[in-house]
Amino acid sequence: MKKGVLFLGLAFLGGAAFSQTSVRLNIELHDVQHLVINPDQSTVTLAYHTLEDYQNGVESVQKSHLSVFSTSGYEVKVKLANQDFVKVGQAPAEKISAPLIRVKATATHKGQAVNTSNNLLSTNQETIISSDSPTLNGLFDVTYTGPGADGLMPYVEKNNTVTFTNDVLYSIETR
Repeated sequence: MKKGVLFLGLAFLGGAAFSQTSVRLNIELHDVQHLVINPDQSTVTLAYHTLEDYQNGVESVQKSHLSVFSTSGYEVKVKLANQDFVKVGQAPAEKISAPLIRVKATATHKGQAVNTSNNLLSTNQETIISSDSPTLNGLFDVTYTGPGADGLMPYVEKNNTVTFTNDVLYSIETR
């Protein structure tokens, strides 16, 4: 009897009922573009201090200024928010037409399959970075270049530092 119970117990354990079920696992892939301006560089200043600055223009190179993530080809565009630059600290605000300021992006990683261009800032969107390929970590330096040839001389005030401001808007789009 003991052998019979032991045999039945082993048979039950060894021949236990087996059950299986399944779950369908889907993977959804969505197109994503993400553009970040380095938060430590949210203000860029083109400062004119010397005769050479007024004659030749000035530039400000912002290292690792733009970071791009895109799951497909993309274009990064730039434009001014307003046609005029507004004098800071003045009421009513004095305005000047946008001077000829250039903006140029440069890839920081060699071998990135990107095209970059050097464009004048205006209220029209201009493509400064484009690629037919996705990127996980596109990083770009941006150079802002202010005009020379004494174009800003009429706005200088005696014994006073004058600042005019405008916002530069960046966007990323699927290519």
